[in-house]
Amino acid sequence: MMMKNKFVICSVCIIILTACIVSTGCTSTSPQGAQTSAQTNPPSITTPGQTLSPTTAPVTIAITIAPTTAPTAIISTTETPMSSGLTVTLNSAVKKITLGSSTPKSGNIFLVLDVTIQNNDKNNDFRYTDSSFSIYDIVNQKRGPAITSKGSGGLNAPLASGTIPLKSTKTGQIVFGVMDSSNSYKFAVVDSTGTVLTLIDINVP
Repeated sequence: MMMKNKFVICSVCIIILTACIVSTGCTSTSPQGAQTSAQTNPPSITTPGQTLSPTTAPVTIAITIAPTTAPTAIISTTETPMSSGLTVTLNSAVKKITLGSSTPKSGNIFLVLDVTIQNNDKNNDFRYTDSSFSIYDIVNQKRGPAITSKGSGGLNAPLASGTIPLKSTKTGQIVFGVMDSSNSYKFAVVDSTGTVLTLIDINVP
């Protein structure tokens, strides 16, 4: 009888112990101070990358200026004043390979001078012909008279021959045949005796 009671007591203890163990396994306790709410992270802000416009490099513009001086323009003129009663102004000096239908001989070129002649003489008119004008080629050291009467076909107002009255002025063109290798000259106006009345230095490229 005593053995049966011990068995019953042991069975009851095992049942109670099992119940406690089951009860303990089903109940979970959170550690003290643990936070039950989910941590809230601060919102991240995404800034779109700024697109910079490319810097435009400075543009250098090369300007080529064409020369305005024609190859046949006068570079310099110098008039030697003389007490002749004439004032001679050289307006232009141009080299030409043809004048109208005329062409220079081989190795030569036409030198056309546009001049204004003022007769300041008190007593005499100034009469001129081709021989009244001469050109001295400084480079080739050659002198020659005008050939205006032979090559006047392409000129507006050739000064081949004529008269400039007292106190009057005339403008026209005078033609010389010069070597095409020359570029420096002395232009002379002479009277009927060959006396130089005016002398002008000319440079033509």
